[in-house]
Amino acid sequence: MEAPQNFRSALGGFNREDVVHYLEYLNNKHQTQVNQLSSQIESLRSMLREQEDWQLQIDTLTAQRDDLQAQVDDLLAQASQASQAPAPAAPVPEAGEKVPGAQEELEAYRRAERIEREAKERAELVYFQANGVLTEASAKVDGVAGKITDIADQVMAQLTQLQIAVSSSKQALQDASSMMGTIRPNK
Repeated sequence: MEAPQNFRSALGGFNREDVVHYLEYLNNKHQTQVNQLSSQIESLRSMLREQEDWQLQIDTLTAQRDDLQAQVDDLLAQASQASQAPAPAAPVPEAGEKVPGAQEELEAYRRAERIEREAKERAELVYFQANGVLTEASAKVDGVAGKITDIADQVMAQLTQLQIAVSSSKQALQDASSMMGTIRPNK
């Protein structure tokens, strides 16, 4: 078996210091790769925690949207009930006769119409607010989903690099071990 170019030959094998320096070099190289990949993994974990915070905010916005939708439904139901309520039949006065309480009834009818109109306007406003919150939450969900996908891809790439580094370090150590076996002096 032929020795690598960077090992000097000595009587009965390789120079011990060259072998020790080579093993130290391999060990340092492996440790550097492991440290670099560990720091990248920690960075990705930090980004993942940030994405979890975003998910919590999205859940909160979704709950607010559901509450607003319930309010819209309640207001629409109230407006529908108010518009469907039959008006009480007013006695038809004879010519020249005034109906007692007609003015109060007319004012009550006008108040009811005004309240109904205000309820419809509030329902419409709440609907638009809920729709805005829903649109905003959907946009945030889309953005977060994209970021999570990117982070997942980065994590997978980093794990693949770590596997390759560990595998290459293992192979280098096995090669060094077999080399040590070949340079071992015969007993």
